[in-house]
Amino acid sequence: MKDPLTRRTFLGASSAIAGTQFIVPGAKADASEPATPSFAGGTSLYETTAELVGKTPFVDTHEHFVDESLRVRGAREEVRHLAAPDFGMLLCHYTDSDLQVAGMPAEDYKQTQAWNVPLSKKWELAAPYYERCRHTGYQLCIRETLRALFDEEDLRADNYERISQRLQEHAAPGFYTRLLRDIANIEYAHVNYLQKPLFAEMEPADLLGVDLSINPLCAPPDLKILEKTLGSKVTTLPEAMAAIDACFDQYGSKAVAIKSQCAYWRSLNFLNADAKDAAPLFKRYARKASLSSEELEIIQGFMFHYCMKKAAEYGLVVKLHTGYYAGHGGMPLARVRDNLSDLCPILKEHPDTMFSLFHIAYPYQDEAIAIAKQYRNACVDMCWAWIINPAASVRFLKEFIMAAPACKLFAFGGDYIPVEMSVGHAAIARRGVTQAIVELIQEGWLAEGDAPSLVERIMRGNALEIFAKNRRA
Repeated sequence: MKDPLTRRTFLGASSAIAGTQFIVPGAKADASEPATPSFAGGTSLYETTAELVGKTPFVDTHEHFVDESLRVRGAREEVRHLAAPDFGMLLCHYTDSDLQVAGMPAEDYKQTQAWNVPLSKKWELAAPYYERCRHTGYQLCIRETLRALFDEEDLRADNYERISQRLQEHAAPGFYTRLLRDIANIEYAHVNYLQKPLFAEMEPADLLGVDLSINPLCAPPDLKILEKTLGSKVTTLPEAMAAIDACFDQYGSKAVAIKSQCAYWRSLNFLNADAKDAAPLFKRYARKASLSSEELEIIQGFMFHYCMKKAAEYGLVVKLHTGYYAGHGGMPLARVRDNLSDLCPILKEHPDTMFSLFHIAYPYQDEAIAIAKQYRNACVDMCWAWIINPAASVRFLKEFIMAAPACKLFAFGGDYIPVEMSVGHAAIARRGVTQAIVELIQEGWLAEGDAPSLVERIMRGNALEIFAKNRRA
């Protein structure tokens, strides 16, 4: 078998799903090269666009990776919260949602993640449901990952054992760099680290930057975390504000951005309350007194808006979850529908804070385009979107380019815990970017000569420019 662990193999696998190779004969596979090749004669529009997109590195603006050292240890021994290092790992984080919506019992899914269940049993449990939903973006991501990493076309009865062995073997020191930079051509990635409440530094620092999570500071404020940050009791609003100040003092210069996914459990309609209204309520909150929902909203609103001011002070972009929910069976669509309208007052109240609206607010991506077109301090991030709905993401990218300034778009974020799956996700995103650009040119909306600078901008240039806190060793 040819060696699958090269960027050339990855790019070929990415373009194979679209019927062409991204790297043409004689092209160098050096991610540091200028990513603006000219459209030479003698090749098709698709081929030249695919080559351009394939050679351009992504700045990946959203991931949930754990420390590489945990993954390396988890390949040899059971580690809490990590799936067993076999093919079942490919079924976690998003993939499982489609499997269970397609009918897979929750207990059966849990067995696919366990260490003490034989591989044959895992396959027996998963195979019927994988077949039921194999056409979705989540399941397509499995196949693109297998093509790129192991030269396997699909997950099947005759290869799940071999794939499981490869997954265990490749988790060695340095494999994050090998997968992300050498194979997926990802120049730099932002991580929303879920294993710590606020922030954690990750290695290698020249590849991974980390977001500062503000959920425990405001939505709702976690007294234990505030007190740990401040180093003393927090019983008053000024003390809570001092704790937020201390948090930004400690992490603000290290973080790549601010992150909040509070839209999963509350609306984004944060009341911009006055300190005089919030102060007496916070004293009661610190005493664990009973508060009405309206009173709690005053506290959360004040704390959230204070964090927005601190973000502007530190020059940090605020990343907000908008749109579709991860998981299944629990999305309140009425609240999701209002995410972007709820943000309009916040965008006006904080003109010096830049906001990044995640996941194209799917399925309300038209509203996301309208927000980016209307508000100077709003950008849109396509993280996760390419696997939620690849076809809708292609349409979104075309329409965004036609409606809003291209400087306000980030084209890719893998949004995965398993680093392997972001490799497949990047392949899908490259296909989608290629398709969108080609269609705009063919339809006469985009000049062929504008493609190189546009691709460079949306795949990496905007992120490097707007996230001024990209930290590199």
